Amino acid sequence: MRTRVAFVLTIASACGADYTTPTPDAPATAAVTWYQDAGPIVAKHCMSCHQTGGIAPFSLTTYDAAAEVAQQMVVQVQAKTMPPFNASEQSDCTPRFGWKDDPRLSAQEIQTIADWVSDGAHAGTKVDIPVPSTAGLTGITQSLTPTVPWSASGTRDQFICTILDPQSTGAWLTGLQVRPGNAKVVHHAVITEVTPSATTDALVAAHGIGVPFDCSTMQQPGDIIVDIWTPGNTPLETPSDLAVPVLAGSKFVLQIHYHPAGTYADPDATSLDLRMSTAWPRRMYTMAAFGNAVAAPQLLPDPDDRVAGVPEFRIPANKADHYEHMTFPITTLGGLTDVRFYSVNPHQHLIGTHAQGVITRAAPTVDQPATECLANGPWNFDWQRTYVYDAPLDSLPSVAVGDTIDVTCHWNNTISNPFEQRALADASLVAPVDVGLGEGQSTDEMCLEIFGISIPAPAAPLARTTPIASDLPDLSALVRR
Repeated sequence: MRTRVAFVLTIASACGADYTTPTPDAPATAAVTWYQDAGPIVAKHCMSCHQTGGIAPFSLTTYDAAAEVAQQMVVQVQAKTMPPFNASEQSDCTPRFGWKDDPRLSAQEIQTIADWVSDGAHAGTKVDIPVPSTAGLTGITQSLTPTVPWSASGTRDQFICTILDPQSTGAWLTGLQVRPGNAKVVHHAVITEVTPSATTDALVAAHGIGVPFDCSTMQQPGDIIVDIWTPGNTPLETPSDLAVPVLAGSKFVLQIHYHPAGTYADPDATSLDLRMSTAWPRRMYTMAAFGNAVAAPQLLPDPDDRVAGVPEFRIPANKADHYEHMTFPITTLGGLTDVRFYSVNPHQHLIGTHAQGVITRAAPTVDQPATECLANGPWNFDWQRTYVYDAPLDSLPSVAVGDTIDVTCHWNNTISNPFEQRALADASLVAPVDVGLGEGQSTDEMCLEIFGISIPAPAAPLARTTPIASDLPDLSALVRR
C-alpha cells in the first residue's frame, strides 16, 4: 500500500543516529512510563491501525515494539502527521461541528508522549493495556467478490466496472467496506446501485455478474451512489436511523480506477463487505459531489490565468501555491426537501495540498447560519478519508435550492513537493509541466468535495421490517450533478 511505504520512509528519516533503545526497568525518578501514561494514549489513538493485521506497517501493541520507535513516535505526533487526519480548524474556515472518530491527540497527550521519551522511555509497572479492534467493518452480513480478477497493466490508467449481485429481497445497507485485492494499483472505487429495470436487465445481459469490463467510455450506471472509496479511507458506517435502500433485485456496479504506473500488476479482485438490515430507518443515505469545474461561470478567475478574466483549470509548472476557486449555485434538488450533509470526503490527486468547502445560504435560520465552513484541511494522497460530522441527524448542515457551495483547492506543482516526484516518475517526466483537470490519469488533477447526503426515508409501514419497495424519491438531481 502506498501509505505504508510513505510512513516507513518518514519513520526512517526521523530516527536519530545517537538514539539508543531504552531499557524497560524504570528508575524511581521516572515520572512518565509506558504502562501508566504513554501506553493508554497509544492504545486510544494508534493501536487500531498499528497491530498485527492492521493497515499500519508495524505494531505498537507491546512495550518492546513501542520502545523501538519511541523517538520516531515523538517526531510524528509533534508534527501531527500521525495519526493521519487532515481535517483542520483555521480562522478563515472552521466547521461548525467536530468529527466522529477523530483520532487526533490533544496537546497534553502529545506532551505526555514526549515526556515519556525524554524520561528514558521506561516501561513502568506492568498492567494490561487492552488492544482496540481494527478499523474494519463490524457486523458484516455478506461479502461480494468478482468471479474473474482484473490484471491492470500498461502506462494508461483504466476504468473497469464489475456488476455484483447482493441478491437483495429488499433491505437497508448500513455498512460497506472496500477491500482491494491489489492495493498497489487501485486508485479509487465508486459503488453505485442500479435498481430493477429493463435497462438493468440489459446491462447484466451484456456483461454478466462478477465479470470485469472496460467502462472508460461510458457513464457509470447507477440510480444511487452508495460509496466512494479512496486509499486510506475508513469503512462506510451509518447509524441505524440512516441507511442506503437496496431494492429487491438491485445490483451494485463496482467501478475501479486502476493506476498501473507502467508495470504489469498482479491480478486484482477487490471485494465488498456489506452490513445489511431490515430495520426501517428515518432517513436515507446517498452521495453527491461538487467541484471539477472546467470553465466559467462555475470556475472563477485566478491570478495564473493566461488571459485575464477568462478562467481556466491550469496548474502552472513550478508554481508552489496555485489555487482554483469554483462556485455552484443550487438550482434544483429534484423536489427533495430537508437535505443535509452527513459527511465530506475531499478529493485531489498527487500534487494537491489543500481543499476547502463553504456553503452560503439564501434563507439562513437560527441553527443554519448564512455562511458555513463545511470542510477544510490539508491534502495527502496517501491518507484520503471521509469525515463524518459529529452531530445528530436533525442538526446536520442543510442545503436548499438557492444556496451556493464554493470549493477551493490548492496545489504545489514544484519539485519541492514529494508527491510531485512520484507524479513525474509515473509520467516518465524529468521536470514539472502544466497540469490540467482530468480523471483519466493520476497525473491529471481534480478538485472535489464529495458529500454524504441524508434525506428523509419513505414513510415506514406498520411493520418496520417490511422489505424496501420501489417507492423512493427521485435522486437523479443528486446522482447526476
